[in-house]
Amino acid sequence: MTLSTSWKLGGIAVLALLALGSWWLHQRAHAEKSVPYLSYTATGQVTALQPLGTEGCRVEIRLHQWVSLSDGFTLAEIPQRGQVYTLRASPEQCVALEVALASGDQQNPGHIYYQAQQLSSGEWHVTQTPRLPLGCGGL
Repeated sequence: MTLSTSWKLGGIAVLALLALGSWWLHQRAHAEKSVPYLSYTATGQVTALQPLGTEGCRVEIRLHQWVSLSDGFTLAEIPQRGQVYTLRASPEQCVALEVALASGDQQNPGHIYYQAQQLSSGEWHVTQTPRLPLGCGGL
């Protein structure tokens, strides 16, 4: 093998490594955006629902009481009673939220039991189909 050929092969190897490294960093950044960061389960009242077409909807929920929290919440991050939180929901979850708004206790429509999860991007998502809270009394 000549010196010229060795340089060419070395250059190709360096370019291949750079391309592979770039692809790996892109994949890692994309994966981190969808990795769960924090989560909680709570009861609350749906106060607004904004359709987002095929992407689902944006829902505002006034928190009544959290039931469980994942590890990692700081004191300032713990969901607070009476605060309105904005979450994203899938199209199927949006249908369940619309049903919750239209049914349940007629004096307190829109009450749900739900689970929310924050991604490392900071965006909160409904993670399971919300349902009407049963036996919660006083909601």
